Amino acid sequence: WLKTFLDCPCWHTASARLLVPHRYRCNLEGPAPRLLFNQRPGGYHILLGAMSIKKKVRPGNIVPDRQHFALVVNFTTEMQHLDDAGMVVGVDKEPGQKVIRLPQGLSGFQIPPLAQEIVEKCKYIPSSKVGEVERLLYSMLEPEEYHGQQMHSQNIQPPPPDMPVPARRRQEPLLPPADLRCIEEYADQLYEDKMEMKVKGARCILRVCTEPANLEILADHETLLGALSRELRESSKKSFDLSVAIVCCFLTFSHFSEFHPLLSQYQFGDVTMRVVEYESQRHQVRKKDMEERIQRVNNLGSAVTSEDRKLLAKEDKKYRQQLSRQSKLMYVCLLGLLNLAEDVAVERKMVNRKMPQLLTNMLDRAHEELLLVTLQFLKKLSVFEENKEAMNSPETLTRLVQLAQHPNIRVALLSLRVLYNLSFDVSLRASLVESGIVKQLVDLLRNPPFRHIVLRLLYHFSMDDRCKSLMAYYQDGMVMLLQLVVHFPEPRVGKDLVALVVNLAAHPRAAEVMVTSGLFPQVMLRVLKTRDPLLCKVIRHTSSHRDVVGQMYDLLQSDSVRMSKWMGEFVRMAICGVDNPDLLVEVLGTLANMTLPEVPWGELCEAGLVDLLHRLLVPSFSEDDVVLECVMVLANVALSRESVQHLAGSRLPALLLDTLVEKREDEELVLQILYAFQCLLVHEEVREVVFQDTEIAQCIMPFARASNPTITDQAMKTLQAVADHSAEAQGEGSASWTEQIKTFRFEQHNAEWIRYLEREMSGSPSPTAFRGCYYDEQEESGDDEEEFAFHWAGGDAADARDLANRDWGNKDVESFAYWSRYRT
Repeated sequence: WLKTFLDCPCWHTASARLLVPHRYRCNLEGPAPRLLFNQRPGGYHILLGAMSIKKKVRPGNIVPDRQHFALVVNFTTEMQHLDDAGMVVGVDKEPGQKVIRLPQGLSGFQIPPLAQEIVEKCKYIPSSKVGEVERLLYSMLEPEEYHGQQMHSQNIQPPPPDMPVPARRRQEPLLPPADLRCIEEYADQLYEDKMEMKVKGARCILRVCTEPANLEILADHETLLGALSRELRESSKKSFDLSVAIVCCFLTFSHFSEFHPLLSQYQFGDVTMRVVEYESQRHQVRKKDMEERIQRVNNLGSAVTSEDRKLLAKEDKKYRQQLSRQSKLMYVCLLGLLNLAEDVAVERKMVNRKMPQLLTNMLDRAHEELLLVTLQFLKKLSVFEENKEAMNSPETLTRLVQLAQHPNIRVALLSLRVLYNLSFDVSLRASLVESGIVKQLVDLLRNPPFRHIVLRLLYHFSMDDRCKSLMAYYQDGMVMLLQLVVHFPEPRVGKDLVALVVNLAAHPRAAEVMVTSGLFPQVMLRVLKTRDPLLCKVIRHTSSHRDVVGQMYDLLQSDSVRMSKWMGEFVRMAICGVDNPDLLVEVLGTLANMTLPEVPWGELCEAGLVDLLHRLLVPSFSEDDVVLECVMVLANVALSRESVQHLAGSRLPALLLDTLVEKREDEELVLQILYAFQCLLVHEEVREVVFQDTEIAQCIMPFARASNPTITDQAMKTLQAVADHSAEAQGEGSASWTEQIKTFRFEQHNAEWIRYLEREMSGSPSPTAFRGCYYDEQEESGDDEEEFAFHWAGGDAADARDLANRDWGNKDVESFAYWSRYRT
């Protein structure tokens, strides 16, 4: 309609008069119509009618305003005039500016987040210009020519001429600006012949990969990852920058486990391993060459010239620069491989390609980031036994010990964790001790960040007696451990700390250092307050040494400490802790170790010790460990004269005999019970109760035939004690203990001969078998062979019934075991 209207021949213009056709006048009534003059090739066209307007903002360039420390954003506002049909009939353009004030004192590390914030809040800057905004902000940090005018306007005196203002180095963005929509263009640059274009394309792709939201889109690309893998395989030896850019691209994918199958598909692990192997070999060659150069200069001695030194310094500088660049590449490569090693199968493939050896060769680098990822990789690999063997070399262990003193705390901690994994192996632990790590760990114990891992390492080393001696030698470390125990914030001391102290307390010298450190009474006080079983084990181990238990008892009984009633507190603690076998074992074990004659066992019995033993020795009531400690405590009590009345009026001997019968398969428990019976026979009052209430001889005789020589010896000693005191304790009508014991011992030491007599009496002799046991010659001996008999004081004992007629009272019972036809 508009075109028809404009082309109508009824239009006539004269003297700027507008003639409107009559048929359109009805539409022009009312307000004056709007006239628009639009220039066209044929002249000006006049547009008539009511029209709508559409605004559109087009961004322009961004200019830094250094004088006001601001950014000026230029833009253009387009006003498009639309007709009723929505067609554009005219455009008006209006330029504009937006000034963004920047904060004072801006530093370099604040620029990236500030640039992102500016782009998000300013609608006139598209998101694709974040990199440009960063570049402009970096440029604002440089000193400008208006600096003097700005200081003058702020009434700030300029610095004197001899104090120049240090210029800040311009920091260019690490990566060029890139857009996901141009990814095809960046991928095509990888196929260019010029290496600069390949590097630029790889960096642009890396910039796109830095956005996690773009990774899924890039993963679906048909050729991108394949092209990157191919270029890394073919051009890694040609360009360092290209290798770093491509590996970083794959590194962004490796942070997400979902992309690991995709990376395996494009052989990222294999290609990266090739890069690591090649760079490691290159470093070894360069290092050897540099060492040879230094050796040649040193060999010249005084004949070396200044030119030689300059040349050496130049080569050394070049070597260090190459090493620094290579360390960056190795860092990103190892970081990507570490992410892929989450899969154990992939990790095994890396180990097959000698990854542990490659990692140990990098421990001499100075690049901290490379050291961190190397140590983290070694910590992961050192969990497996087969990898420890590859790390078991003096150079590796020495370097790890040196890194434990690194000024970077993260490096030092990781090296200690690697050493902790290695210390599970006994041979490696011995090698570490020879490297002097114990003294270093004791020194690191003063530093709180290292304390946790140091305690674990010292605990492993405390398993060996040699290491215990070394730790006892460093008395400051022992005192520090006790201070940590005393001032531990929780009611129960940490397991790592108390386990280490328990192991050290088992060593005589270390236990002596603990007692003489001045902190032992506080440790005892903490035990009485918290009733910590593991801390009570420290007291038990300390009291187990004969040379230390006296010092410990005297210290606690001294007036300065005022803890003379600590054993009574232990008895009360045992009574209250019957339901806690862990604590009960340690408390009773400590009391069992107190074999000193000055221990007041009578007072302890009055405090409830006898009643406690009654309760715990009831058959099937307590655990075997608790029963064993009770028997040992009972032996100590039985030797004390003060406790005789308490034992004589108790049922402990009968309970002890029941325990012997019940636990006859437990050799250790049997041995202690036999010794306890020997102690019970020392005092007459208790001895009478034993003979009246128990059949002690008949119960002990079977144990004299035991296969364990220690049990046999103790059983014979107990029987000897019974025989010595049986005449005094014998009552009317009771069997003679002496006769029974004599008969038993004779049968024991002449068992073969008695069996022979039994065969003769039964009518089925077996002389061949008998002679084979006792004679080297059999039938040839004839009449010259003496008949086997038990010789005693010139007489022959032909039968066990004749023993009563022998002169036993004047003979040593111990000699029964040694006299026979042939001495054995």
